[in-house]
Amino acid sequence: MDRRTFLQQAALALVSVGVSETGINLLSKNSRFGGWLKPYIETLAQSTNRKLALLVGINEYSHKAHLHGCVNDVELQKELLIHRFGFKPQDIFTLKDRKATRENIETAFIEHLREQVADDDVVLFHFSGYGSQVKIDDDKLANSLVPIDANIPNKGNPAANDLLQDTLFYLGRSLKTDNLIAVLDTSFQTTKEILQGNFRVRSDSEVAERPSPEELAFQSQLQRNLAGQGIPYSKESTNPGILLSAAEQNQIALEGTWDNFSAGLLTYALTEYLWQTTPKTNIQVALQQTANSVSSWSEKQQQPKVTGKIKSDLANNALAQQSPGEGFVKSIDSKGMVNLQLTALSFALLDAYQEESCFTLAESTENNMLQLRSREGIMAKAQLLKKSSSVDKDSLVNQSVQEAIRILPRNLGLNVALDNHLERIERVDATSAFANVPSIKAAATAGEDYADCLLGKIPLMVDKKIEGDSQSTEKSSHSYGLYTPRGKLILNTPGEAKEVVKLAVSRLEPYFNKLLAAKWLELTVNDNSSTIPVSATLELVGKNYTLIEKNSLRAATKLQLKRNIPTLERSSEIKLKIDNQSDRDLYGIIVGVDSEEQFITLYTPQKLTAKDKNTIPDNLKIAAKNQIAIPQNSKSWKWKVSQPLGIAKIYLILGIKPFANTLDLVSQQPTVKSDGQQIFNLSNPLEIATAILQDLHGSSAVNAEIISSTTDVYALDVNNWTSLQFVYDVV
Repeated sequence: MDRRTFLQQAALALVSVGVSETGINLLSKNSRFGGWLKPYIETLAQSTNRKLALLVGINEYSHKAHLHGCVNDVELQKELLIHRFGFKPQDIFTLKDRKATRENIETAFIEHLREQVADDDVVLFHFSGYGSQVKIDDDKLANSLVPIDANIPNKGNPAANDLLQDTLFYLGRSLKTDNLIAVLDTSFQTTKEILQGNFRVRSDSEVAERPSPEELAFQSQLQRNLAGQGIPYSKESTNPGILLSAAEQNQIALEGTWDNFSAGLLTYALTEYLWQTTPKTNIQVALQQTANSVSSWSEKQQQPKVTGKIKSDLANNALAQQSPGEGFVKSIDSKGMVNLQLTALSFALLDAYQEESCFTLAESTENNMLQLRSREGIMAKAQLLKKSSSVDKDSLVNQSVQEAIRILPRNLGLNVALDNHLERIERVDATSAFANVPSIKAAATAGEDYADCLLGKIPLMVDKKIEGDSQSTEKSSHSYGLYTPRGKLILNTPGEAKEVVKLAVSRLEPYFNKLLAAKWLELTVNDNSSTIPVSATLELVGKNYTLIEKNSLRAATKLQLKRNIPTLERSSEIKLKIDNQSDRDLYGIIVGVDSEEQFITLYTPQKLTAKDKNTIPDNLKIAAKNQIAIPQNSKSWKWKVSQPLGIAKIYLILGIKPFANTLDLVSQQPTVKSDGQQIFNLSNPLEIATAILQDLHGSSAVNAEIISSTTDVYALDVNNWTSLQFVYDVV
């Protein structure tokens, strides 16, 4: 590779660092963490220092199951670097699939990083692929990266052709700069499982007996070179720069698939947030937002880790001075069709986002709107709704686009993955039974496409073998139940022993309805794109402590630090404070969902007459430029955490008009007896969720010229609603 080619790779690696660095759950545990990473992100925006990077992504391993998202990780980082951090395309270089051999990776590090770097330059190394472990130094285990030419160790050849993590350490020590960031979007906890729930695992299955002689010889040469330069290289020495790992040592890193598009869970969450955030965003805000996404989707089973520090006195900007958005204009074809890359759509939206959704051009002074005509994954085709001679189509390329109108299908259903441990006949019977459940849209193969839940077996022990009795036998059976996408069993879904799968699907229909209700609520979240300035905090009463801060990012004048997903004990007393910073009155609905898919909502009563003791639900109203608290005071009632253990969520949905359809359904709830404001259980969450969508659709009143039909879609205008999600863990 020549110098120019390598420099192209270098910049891309920097983005990897910028992105991976935000996905860490350790911020609240170590206040120094933000300080380490802030200089790194600031460095990305600088043009005064040289930035070199080497980015590696491997999907098509020949000796193990293919990964699906590693090459996409590389492309996501590349686009982010160019369009959000202002890097030049010619400064980006990558090694992908068959080019990513162990020798090529190590050679590229030397020739294109070590031999070109100068003092105070910034260097980044990024790897997406399998990680593993190798026995070394009297059977001690060393972490390793699995290149494309890795072999399967066996009795005849027990050595693994892996790139040892220690080798990266020695390579880093050989650089002339301390501004090194190594990003490893992989994991080292070996596992036999290819899948964890519906996610693909980036860990190898075997521990190798020893590294290859070539790798050891290369490492020894690096050590001799360092010794000749008087540079310490022992393992006790401080690691150079920052090492960003996708997961703790005993955890696994995951990748997911959404609408035929795959990516590392951490990489995509980071990319999404950094596309959405505004210039000069505090790095801690970016860190926490991404950490929340990773924790929520992985159910806190994947927590990124940062070690080391980086020296930098460079300037303050974290992002290029380009407007945030959901994506950008990639190109325009000869027929005038605009090709978009929607890099910052949320995980949930990637499955449900419909044609006819609209975007505005972030840099345009005219009211030009782009409308989707087709979409696959994050790639979409759109057309300008207004054909104006004043629009220079060539000038549209690379402009950010911002969501304006969200189109969602009214016939939305669940994607249910079938666990790989089901027999063929069970899969056939389950798929047949799904056709009779209205809330299910499609059956998927686990790990191959997006899924809202998994149907699988739950082992049950019927007769246990009696110790010392050679005649007794140990019999086992199973039932069926539902698992989260991460593979965690949803409580109360297992059935009786020897259950038939068709009957299990029928029995689970109420749970499918609840899961669909939760999916609808997730699709309302728009804190990244809403133009209504709103902020809200979830607080722990009695300790004067803010648990979670949320706001509409695009409309916010000041961004607050967002903490990690907090843990709350049962019976903890909480309070929600809402600040309407807009010049319009807002009306609100609050809905919560716990780890068992049980739903709650806020009931605010209104007396029919002054003398009438009967009540009906009233809208939660927040006047313009005003604040409210729920509960309003400690004497009225207490909001106590009573949910079962696990991740719980609260949705605060605010609109410019009352929620008439929703309140009508709330008034029919049999559990409402008190005439005071209260939190109570919902018996019909799916009906409530769809009523919320209907109310938001009605208040948006999107012009019929924009959408072809108002009967089979919900059309939601981001100028007319804000939906904030609060996630916490009940312990």
